[in-house]
Amino acid sequence: MSYDLVGIGNALVDIEVRVKDDFIQQYKFTKGGMTLTSLEDQNKLLEEFDGAAHKISSGGSAANTVHGMRVLGANTYYLGRVADDRYGKHYTEDMQSCGVGFPGPDAADTGTGTCLILVTPDSERTMLTNLGISCELHPDNVDETIVKTAKTVYIEGYLWTGDETRAAAIKMADIARKNRIPVAFTLSDAFVANTFKEDLLDFIRWKTDILFCNDVEAKAMADSEDAEKAFDKLKHLAGTVFMTRGKEGSWVGRDGDDTIAVNAFTVKAVDTTGAGDLYAAGALYGLNQGLSLKESAIIGSYCAAQVVTHFGARMPAHSHTDIKKILESYSE
Repeated sequence: MSYDLVGIGNALVDIEVRVKDDFIQQYKFTKGGMTLTSLEDQNKLLEEFDGAAHKISSGGSAANTVHGMRVLGANTYYLGRVADDRYGKHYTEDMQSCGVGFPGPDAADTGTGTCLILVTPDSERTMLTNLGISCELHPDNVDETIVKTAKTVYIEGYLWTGDETRAAAIKMADIARKNRIPVAFTLSDAFVANTFKEDLLDFIRWKTDILFCNDVEAKAMADSEDAEKAFDKLKHLAGTVFMTRGKEGSWVGRDGDDTIAVNAFTVKAVDTTGAGDLYAAGALYGLNQGLSLKESAIIGSYCAAQVVTHFGARMPAHSHTDIKKILESYSE
């Protein structure tokens, strides 16, 4: 089988809980960001929500993008590691039930990774991540046979937090480039951009064809407080860049060309988890269908708008996937 998109990243089970802003302040978490945490610390926090309503689903940045493209009608495959435990079995069943190719549970001592997502009343999400076995992803887990069948590969920046996971990402990019397959890459988080800047700049310059980021991440990578200058610098490095700007929409452009601005779709946000991931899903689907950069960005904007209208990082059931209708519904 061939795939429209093969993605790689940290396979995590998302546990979403609603909290007040003072909870974030009490623990001095970085609101809107991601913090790596131990399983023990995460469990202590979960005890505070005992009996409270929460949502559990398979997740991870690249996994959300791969799943989103599948919802739009693409054939997709996801490379990530989960353990043979209840979370790992849930993850595998969830991915396979929606038609995403996935290698399945791994018989190992380390448990499946989890991400505790704290959603505040303003719909912002703050993530506390215990990587579990996902951080044991290594180059041998990258199946060259599968990667070579892809139209595009997609790599998440969170993999830079571990030596082996970073090596797996680079191996996947190298296989893709050897076979003239476009490499799409997402910076994932400002924490990643700030911590691994030099390595990421080299990866973007030499191994990335399509870059996804938000304006905060772009500024961090470019060492600039000017969004336009940061965007232009990244275009020069990657060739093609999609940069999301929250309610202000997004910018897309290729090196040497004018920047294209795309408006956001107006919706009532409930939970911003997965907005960037689903934007990438829509944009990559558009590119795979041979659409223009602007049309691809519009589809990305639609998918991002849809996912924030409900709790969780997956496209809601009521979303339509008719690309023509999506483009017709866009307002300049």
